[in-house]
Amino acid sequence: MAANNVSAIKISHPAPHRGRIGLATLLFGISAAPAAWNVQLLFSVALSGRNCYPHANPLAAPLWNGLRPVLFAISLAAIVLAIIGGLVALRSWRKTFDESAGSAHHLLDRGEGRTRFMAMAGMLVSALFLIALAFGTAALCLVPLCGQ
Repeated sequence: MAANNVSAIKISHPAPHRGRIGLATLLFGISAAPAAWNVQLLFSVALSGRNCYPHANPLAAPLWNGLRPVLFAISLAAIVLAIIGGLVALRSWRKTFDESAGSAHHLLDRGEGRTRFMAMAGMLVSALFLIALAFGTAALCLVPLCGQ
């Protein structure tokens, strides 16, 4: 009797709309903003450190006068990449929105809708890292480069 009940249960794939959006697109939506933040942080710290601390003692002004515009350009490029990643994740979310029944809260409780979950994760990660990039860019305006 128990065997009949088990065979009557229909198990569906956890990501039924996986054909609508590619894995590379989902991964780009998840990883673009963190990668942009990481690149912005690494390049900004390396350039600032080299221009303000070429030796053991810090300088009063950077060695290179064009440092601030370059740091702004790096930050702007990182912000643009994070926005693109967020838009890709939003597009993926819209394509897979009806992957499984229920709202976003149901998405977290059940294991169904893997593609939709990855798209939602990409939107959240992009928003959080975009905020971090905005704070890093604001620091360029508020904090002196070399203790000037």
